[in-house]
Amino acid sequence: MELQADIIKFIQSISSPVFDYFFIFITNLGSEGFYFLLIPIFYWSIDKRMGIKLSSAILISMYVNTALKEITAVARPIGYPGIRSIYTSSAGGYSFPSGHAQGSTTIWGIIMFHYRKISVYILGTTIIILVSLSRLYLGVHWPVDIAGGIIVGLIIVLLTLVSGKFILPADDFIICAAALAGPAILLVIFPHPDVFKYMGMLSASWLGYLIEERFIGYEPKKTNAVITIVKYSTGAVGFLLIYAGLKEILPAGNIFSAARYFLLGLWLTAGAPYLFKKFFGT
Repeated sequence: MELQADIIKFIQSISSPVFDYFFIFITNLGSEGFYFLLIPIFYWSIDKRMGIKLSSAILISMYVNTALKEITAVARPIGYPGIRSIYTSSAGGYSFPSGHAQGSTTIWGIIMFHYRKISVYILGTTIIILVSLSRLYLGVHWPVDIAGGIIVGLIIVLLTLVSGKFILPADDFIICAAALAGPAILLVIFPHPDVFKYMGMLSASWLGYLIEERFIGYEPKKTNAVITIVKYSTGAVGFLLIYAGLKEILPAGNIFSAARYFLLGLWLTAGAPYLFKKFFGT
């Protein structure tokens, strides 16, 4: 622990107000909010199959991260002598593994493998490194948390790539049953409050994807910049109304959290695509 503390202190030796703001910005590139901005861009404007792959992978990653944190119950470096911890609002729960490092590795690992371009490799690797470094600079994670997060993220990337080679059954009933039963089983195994949210959204994303494929037939196509911006803005407003608006309206509790995230998943994969198809034709 002493060695890990020394590493954090060494990184924090460059601390300044400028670096504080910089790393707070960078750490948000590994947050849930950022993923909820990035994934719709893929789903609505680039490649919906890539969008569902990214959303499934990050939600499974969040589930695994929450479970590992509760099982290991490692305390964060917040309050450790000599370590300066700021932006602690981004550091809920236990410490190992780092959710930011794991999530950014999961998202950008899949994107890098999909595109296989030098520019994407550079961008993805840079973001993973900077997000991971930000958690140490901010004093909210131990170095071993970062290493663990990256390793778990890479494992999830590999599993996502392997699972993508499986052929889904053609029977809609079987797919619907799997979309409901799979997340429900994971929830029963580990009924953490955050898991209610993630599994609610995962189930709805799979169901919405099936509904959209069968009854809407939305395919992202290249359009002019104005239409693209209007489409994304419309979808983002709907997403925000569900994500933040319903949070203020619905009572507190796991079931209502699951319901809110379920609606988020449906909006992402079916609701917004339906509006785009109806009003923009694409």
